[in-house]
Amino acid sequence: MTYHPPPPSEPNGCLQTLLISRIVFGILMIPLLMIIGVLFAMMVLLFAYTTHPLLGLAGLAIVGLGVYAFAKWEQRRAERNHPDANL
Repeated sequence: MTYHPPPPSEPNGCLQTLLISRIVFGILMIPLLMIIGVLFAMMVLLFAYTTHPLLGLAGLAIVGLGVYAFAKWEQRRAERNHPDANL
């Protein structure tokens, strides 16, 4: 008479590791893309400054206008969602 252990109820080893890695990468993909995008924008802005100072200032102005537009959009969205709040 020999002993036969019961079969495992869930997959082991490499399959679980790949599944967990895929889930973690899916969660972190958006922040990683944002960080890479900011670094790329900083490199382009630095290149613009080294090409010509006015070109660099124009790039900086575009970034400033983008931040201003995002702030206005967020303010309008907050006022629409919470009309009774003093924002």
